[in-house]
Amino acid sequence: MIIIFRVLSFFGQKCLPCLLLAAAIFFPGSGYSEEVKSKQNLYDLVKEQQKMLRQQRQDIEELRKLVLEQQDVLNHRLDKTEHKVKKMAKSANKIRLGRNGLRIQSKNGDYSFRAGGRIHADFAHYNDDITPMGSGARLRRARLYFKGKLMHDWRYKAEIEFAANGRVGPRGVWLGYDGWKPVSLKLGNFQEPFSLEEITGSNTITFMERSLVNAFAPSYHVGFGANGYGSNWSLAGGLFGQDISNKSDKIDDGWGIAGRATFAPILYDNKLLHFGFSSEYRKTNSANIVRFRTRPESGVTNSRLVDTRTIQDVDSTWLFGGEMAAVYGPFSLQGEYVHNRVLRNQSANLDFFGAYVQGSWFLTGESRPYNVKKGTFKLIDPLHNYGAWQLGLRYSWLDLTDHNIMGGKENNLTIGLNWYVNYNVRFMMNYIFVDAHPNRNGINENPNILQMRGQLVF
Repeated sequence: MIIIFRVLSFFGQKCLPCLLLAAAIFFPGSGYSEEVKSKQNLYDLVKEQQKMLRQQRQDIEELRKLVLEQQDVLNHRLDKTEHKVKKMAKSANKIRLGRNGLRIQSKNGDYSFRAGGRIHADFAHYNDDITPMGSGARLRRARLYFKGKLMHDWRYKAEIEFAANGRVGPRGVWLGYDGWKPVSLKLGNFQEPFSLEEITGSNTITFMERSLVNAFAPSYHVGFGANGYGSNWSLAGGLFGQDISNKSDKIDDGWGIAGRATFAPILYDNKLLHFGFSSEYRKTNSANIVRFRTRPESGVTNSRLVDTRTIQDVDSTWLFGGEMAAVYGPFSLQGEYVHNRVLRNQSANLDFFGAYVQGSWFLTGESRPYNVKKGTFKLIDPLHNYGAWQLGLRYSWLDLTDHNIMGGKENNLTIGLNWYVNYNVRFMMNYIFVDAHPNRNGINENPNILQMRGQLVF
């Protein structure tokens, strides 16, 4: 062994590579062990790095999700801020005068005031049969209203009628609360929630006058009501007293409960399928009397061909009404049926009926707009500079005869033509074929009516 070391020492001094080679030859076990150990350490290190990379990827993914969530929150806040900025910018124009009348609004939007109105001027020519009607002209409606918002959630309206029988008096006067959206409350004198045709405003109805069945509609009464709505439905109800014009101090007022529900299973911009149901129970006043009558779908004459006259011994009345409407582009169809049940104390109960069906077609392509909050139609906005033209056809009937009450029966067929010059101006023409068989006096008669209207809305 001493000799070997001396030889290696000699050669190591002369050639280091040779020394290393010799060491590898004579001592192979030591180098191999170190190499295996080094590879194992490298493998362990690689595994540790892979584990760290996986953890880093997981941390990065969690961080990415957190960033996205924070970005969504930030975007939502930015959208709300942008909406508020736009609202403030819009309300910065405190006074505006446009097609919807005069509007004044506070900078923060909590207070607003709006003034507007309507004027309906009618002319009618009657081809009398038996009952004289009296051709001529009449200012059918002349109303001025003020409405707005108080402290953000409160609303108000005061409407004055100037044309009704030459007398000036209040029409719709109420205070409302919108703080529980989508439910709103109303207190004052307003329309009871009954009938699609009755709730649809006179500026919007297709024909100059509402149909014969409107003889049953309770219309305006003093009361308290609530209204709620969803994406395709509405629900309204209330408790009501008498008409605001009731001045008899010797007769106790009656009262009524009314409700209306609507549902639109198809609801698009130019497609609609609407269903509704209305009902009203009314307790008569202490005089225990009621009366049902109507003009022949013309507001210029005061003549009524059908009239129950005063019905005595009435305890209460109960109205049931069903309604349907459909819109397909420029075409529309609408109809209602109303059953009037008159409950008497000592005499036999009475049943009166009425219905109508009507269709319309916009020759210029417009479609009847729908207000889902109220379940009614809105005013047309023409698509063209020359306005919108609409054809209409309606058939209505009313039966006011039952037992000893001979109020008469009437059927009307109405052809209508409307020209919407713009949003604010409309001209209307109706021709009505009237068939009373019999009229309130038990005589058959068939007058015809030609009538026209100029309408201004502001």
